[in-house]
Amino acid sequence: MKAIPALAIALLAAAGSVQAANEQSDMPQHPLAMQATAGHEGIGVLKAVNEQAGKVQISHEPLADLQWPAMTMWFALRAPLPQDIRVGDAIRFELRPGENKQWVIVRIVRK
Repeated sequence: MKAIPALAIALLAAAGSVQAANEQSDMPQHPLAMQATAGHEGIGVLKAVNEQAGKVQISHEPLADLQWPAMTMWFALRAPLPQDIRVGDAIRFELRPGENKQWVIVRIVRK
């Protein structure tokens, strides 16, 4: 008999948690969560292209909004590399978080 009141209390508590979670989904996202979905612009030099893998290597300046120092990294490309961009070119690019914790270049142009 004692189990029934305890079960009822647990069910009420769970229902309250679900309602609170639904109400929170309408609230604005935390700034750091929003940062993860926003595009980040950078400046760099195109160092290498792997067309088969759909990736480029960029030596970029610091990205202050991501707190990244200047470094050379491989990035996935959302679309094929524009034909007017060659290895060694100074570029501007926009990247966003993609699947599997990879950063994806969503826009790339010559500087």
